[in-house]
Amino acid sequence: MTVHTNAKSRLFIGAANNTISELADFEAESWLEIKEIEDIGEFGVEGSEQTFLSLADGYVRKLKGSLNSGTLEVIAGRDPSDPGQNRARAAAGDWFKYPFKVELNDKPTPTGTNTVYYFRAPVMSAKSNYGNADNIVKTTFALSIDGAILELPAAPAITMSPAAGALTAGEEATPYTVTIAATGGVGTASYAITAGALPAGLSLNATTGEISGTPTATGSSSFTVTATFDGAGTASAAYTLNVAA
Repeated sequence: MTVHTNAKSRLFIGAANNTISELADFEAESWLEIKEIEDIGEFGVEGSEQTFLSLADGYVRKLKGSLNSGTLEVIAGRDPSDPGQNRARAAAGDWFKYPFKVELNDKPTPTGTNTVYYFRAPVMSAKSNYGNADNIVKTTFALSIDGAILELPAAPAITMSPAAGALTAGEEATPYTVTIAATGGVGTASYAITAGALPAGLSLNATTGEISGTPTATGSSSFTVTATFDGAGTASAAYTLNVAA
């Protein structure tokens, strides 16, 4: 992974929902993008500091108290024709909480996925700065994050080949070979069986992904191969392999 700028990051608002908190619900939301954003501001969890002064030694004891996810001060060039801005402006005038999505521009590979944050928040204010004749009118939306922030980190899109499912069948006492290959990650992949087991007599090469050997018994085996890239990325696929007489 590498550092990145905030250029091309995007902010979205959903429909009013006071209780949304599960990832599946956020992912199923219908989003409106709040466009013409200049500054998303900062957000993140912060613990409150609680102190206790001990008379015995005169030192202050410090403990971590409640957690606060912060408030986003989002600055946008005012656009009265933008549906996302209009929803956020309307939200500032009601008492509901809304789901929000922030998507960064930080995917580690061209086919990968960006970091996405989900949270709910009431829109506490929507103030516009009009200024003088040459001022570009901007609106600042204050989003007071309620509860935890969910994060889906940026990740490569990895393809396993062959795809999950049945592999070419083998025969007892006959040499067998098939190669599992992972592509799309960053760096070099290593392979491991992370569930189930290969048919007796076969083994997996952790470096090449080749399954080879001579089956010593008939039957069907189910197993999962996981590929892990040393730079970034991991993926798994479940396979079955039938050994006939």
